[in-house]
Amino acid sequence: MGHVRMTLSITALCAVMAMGCGSSREGAWETHPDPSAEANQTEDAQDQRVALMAEAETAWASRQDEVSLKSAIEKWEAASEMDASDHETWERLARAYYFHADGHMSFDEARAEEMIATYEKGIQAAERALVALSPDFAQRMRSGTRIEEAIAILDGSAVPALYWRSANMGKWGIAKGFATILSYKDEIRAIMARCMELDATYFYHGPPRYFGAYYAKVPAYAGGDLDLSRQNFEQAITAAPDYLGTRTLMAQLFAVKAQDRAIFEEQLNFVISANIDELAAELRPENLIEQRRAQALLEQADEFFE
Repeated sequence: MGHVRMTLSITALCAVMAMGCGSSREGAWETHPDPSAEANQTEDAQDQRVALMAEAETAWASRQDEVSLKSAIEKWEAASEMDASDHETWERLARAYYFHADGHMSFDEARAEEMIATYEKGIQAAERALVALSPDFAQRMRSGTRIEEAIAILDGSAVPALYWRSANMGKWGIAKGFATILSYKDEIRAIMARCMELDATYFYHGPPRYFGAYYAKVPAYAGGDLDLSRQNFEQAITAAPDYLGTRTLMAQLFAVKAQDRAIFEEQLNFVISANIDELAAELRPENLIEQRRAQALLEQADEFFE
């Protein structure tokens, strides 16, 4: 339940202080310039890698169990070490790190530092995917081009990496503090806007869901807008109703910011009472986590509303 308090408390921080205290980080394009040089192309290695990938997918299917999830991550990590040029494996890792941090660690305040480090791993994995996918993009980043400009050369194949980089970075920023959010908000917004242009439907209409969160999290003076937040959340819910995470996020961010307890309770009760067996089977692990999250939020309702 610690992630809830962490998320909601950031708006109380002083904006003036925040503008001067941002956090910086080094991109993977600076530390991993040539993924093709790291590939192991022997036949035995290829067979081993194929086996690792299959085992990872099997473990991933039970990702609501942390032991299974960690097994999937370990196998994808090993496969990536064998061939760093496979952008799809890095994309899987970026999503898996996000799910590990958000779906397991975020419920335990004692794991806050571990959670932050895991989101950082997710950012790095997504960046490794971008480096592997587009050497031109990587070169532009190494030459000092702003990422907001460099992403213009990327096409729809880059959406998964861009999306999971932003998803991990958004939660990483929240956990690091309000100053970090403000430091990266324009970058994240530009990247997600590019995702919206290229494929607004990705990951159960993830881009509009993300903007629902963005417009609720960012203060009004920095571009926050509750009307736009609600519109984007409702768009994502209508287009992808089986993904319950949109509803918990709308309750946690929009409803609390708007101080609308009716919407808060309506969305969370919908998630809690949903029959997961009637929803998309591939979303069962995510939806089980969201039911747990919704229950935790509902139990804290009195803390969020005046």
